[in-house]
Amino acid sequence: MYSPLIKEYTYYTLFPNGFCLFIYENNTNKYTYLKADWVKSIGKIIYHIKGNIKIMNSNGYFVKTEEIFWNRKQKKIFNEKYTMIYNSDGTILHAINGIEASENFKKIKLKNISGTLPLI
Repeated sequence: MYSPLIKEYTYYTLFPNGFCLFIYENNTNKYTYLKADWVKSIGKIIYHIKGNIKIMNSNGYFVKTEEIFWNRKQKKIFNEKYTMIYNSDGTILHAINGIEASENFKKIKLKNISGTLPLI
């Protein structure tokens, strides 16, 4: 993890200038990358993440949104904001009313979607 400024409080940690985070999978060279402009961590379990969020993982998914919540205990991410998902196969999905997904993106639920799918 990299952050230019970290503020520790009794019940939460604040990253007011954002952070970059690499999450490595056990016993592999695979990782997920997360970058955002502002982050609040509550007990290192719940993360409230805002501003220019970019998430990339080794499965070829690239996610862009403006706000997301990450529950590390349940290994889920979710929001009710416009979210774009790009896949390395050329698929582009627009979730108008948000996303619910496992943190590794193996399970994804998109709300009110549209998109572009490649023809094979």
